[in-house]
Amino acid sequence: MQARIILALLGAVALLLSGCGVGQGSAKEIGAGEPIKVGVIPVADFAPVYIALEEGYFAEAGLNVQTQVMQNAAAIAPSVINGQLQFGTSATTPFIAAAQKGLPVQAVANAADVAEDPAEDVSALLVGEDSTVQRPADLEGKTVAVNALSSILHIAAARSIEADGGDPSKVTFVAMPLPDMMTALKQGRIDAASVVEPFATIGAANGARAIAHPYTDAMLPGGTFALFFTAAPFVEKNPELVEKFVAALEKGSSTAAEHPEKVQEVLIKYGKLKPEIAASMLQPGYGVGVSPDALDTAAGVMHDLGFLAETIKGADVIRP
Repeated sequence: MQARIILALLGAVALLLSGCGVGQGSAKEIGAGEPIKVGVIPVADFAPVYIALEEGYFAEAGLNVQTQVMQNAAAIAPSVINGQLQFGTSATTPFIAAAQKGLPVQAVANAADVAEDPAEDVSALLVGEDSTVQRPADLEGKTVAVNALSSILHIAAARSIEADGGDPSKVTFVAMPLPDMMTALKQGRIDAASVVEPFATIGAANGARAIAHPYTDAMLPGGTFALFFTAAPFVEKNPELVEKFVAALEKGSSTAAEHPEKVQEVLIKYGKLKPEIAASMLQPGYGVGVSPDALDTAAGVMHDLGFLAETIKGADVIRP
């Protein structure tokens, strides 16, 4: 299974790397007032960009920032590399996979942090209320749903199983949209679901039971698990613009950390969540500065589990 995962990653990145001058489509200078497009999925992890828009932080910096909602996170990196987007959003693990394969991506700003306390972790490994599964190691020989194979939820769940003494290679992981997982769990089509908020809260409200909190099992507590990135050629052409963008984003992150109600407003307006769900779900941490140690930890876990052929140094893929 692990070998197939690596081959799949190799194939996906090879398509991106085909042709010469990879990343040169992003090497264009953005003039004053020109649109700066950010590819984003409207979830709590990336609330700082919406808050920076709503609070006028980008406008104050003289930046015309526009968000572009992406239905498929896998499409964000290629769009940044070819210049259709100027910035993108990503969990740390797919970003690391892209960087390790030679894509000229640079992390520029923090989006969301792993909780220090597992009880505050926005991720959960859920089983049905009547399930005989009591702990992650019990999932050997069973089926676990993840949002996408090789995603951060897949990698983190595999780490939770391994950390509990189980063998993740003996678990069947299947890709499934997060909104479909609770129905599949109730119908017995899967034995567990690796989810993130708001689906952890929704699952608990429907009787599901958490047996682990994978992010705190797999990633560096208090460290980055989601980030904003761009292409290295874009940074070279637009260093002042990138600096202003990051400063405005960091204001958005500070506001998100201090005012959880503003995150709730973002989730209701842009994420289309029901107000009661937005109010009751856990929120991630919002810090400033991408943690190189967090990237090192994630890369190490990916390598150990067979999701990454070679590890990387986090400091090498963060904007200087």
